[in-house]
Amino acid sequence: METKKIKINIIDIVILVVVLAMAVGAYFFMNKDAGVVETKTMQYVIELSDNPEGFAENIEIGDDLTDNIKNYYMGKIVDIEVVPFKDLIEDKENGVWKESEVEGRETVIITLEAPIVESGSSITVNGYYIVRGGLEVAAKGPGYAGRGHILKVIR
Repeated sequence: METKKIKINIIDIVILVVVLAMAVGAYFFMNKDAGVVETKTMQYVIELSDNPEGFAENIEIGDDLTDNIKNYYMGKIVDIEVVPFKDLIEDKENGVWKESEVEGRETVIITLEAPIVESGSSITVNGYYIVRGGLEVAAKGPGYAGRGHILKVIR
């Protein structure tokens, strides 16, 4: 019986180097460190608008708010302010639109404090609930729920 000699040529070496490079790259990609994520505490202000008068009596400082859609934690209430609800109403006599208070309705401005994670351009509460000025809010607390917007982020 004859023994075969293994011949290695340049193409075999190139293929071996490419496969090794892909394996090393895949290893580092799969096992990369997520990095140390620093959790900070931040305050932000939301408004719950167009609520019936007396709605704010249900809200208390210290209540935990959660997102009413995805059930994400939004933060703990640290301040509450009640202002009359205003809407644009057409003044037909003068032919203009005016901002006017709506009787029997109120807007509740709530300041929340929450643990946040900053990553790149986003700020999230507990890594899930995105906080950005102007975003729509659907919030619920113990015995109440409302809709509105994030007014400002306090750093």
